[in-house]
Amino acid sequence: MIKQGHPSDIVGLLDSLSEKLTGTFSAWKDVAFIGVRSGGEFIARALVGLIREKTGNAVPLGVLDITLYRDDISKRRFYPEVRSTDIPFSVDDKDIILVDDVLHTGRSVRAAIDQIVDLGRPRRIYLMVLFDRGGRELPIQADFVGKHIELPDKQIIKLDVSDDGASFNGVVITEVKA
Repeated sequence: MIKQGHPSDIVGLLDSLSEKLTGTFSAWKDVAFIGVRSGGEFIARALVGLIREKTGNAVPLGVLDITLYRDDISKRRFYPEVRSTDIPFSVDDKDIILVDDVLHTGRSVRAAIDQIVDLGRPRRIYLMVLFDRGGRELPIQADFVGKHIELPDKQIIKLDVSDDGASFNGVVITEVKA
């Protein structure tokens, strides 16, 4: 089963998240975004653009590939593709806004935090997700949530991004492959 959301739904969620951020941060000098590859990267890029439009501030953006930090890497049937991490700034003493598309068990977020802390010592890490679907296995909660949704464990939700990564086609909910 596949359900597809409309791209305007995503744009509305991103606009709402950017409003929450501009209401939370009055100064952007020591704030940086880090998106978890790949869904979090697209969301973080869009939010950095919205922040620039609304405030005139160019906020630094980095991207994490958490593949080697995952706690289930040895349990996978195949070895996943490892892509680059690109953090072009120091995380030391920064307020980091860690961005992911979906928060479910909390394990991806734990892996991302481990990797960020290996790079330095941020002042604080905020978690922002587009979708929080519950089902936590670790005590991790998002500071900023676009939308809370409920899905059975047998389903996954994914962001559908254009091939060039420049726009959102919507959201896809599918059955987990056995």
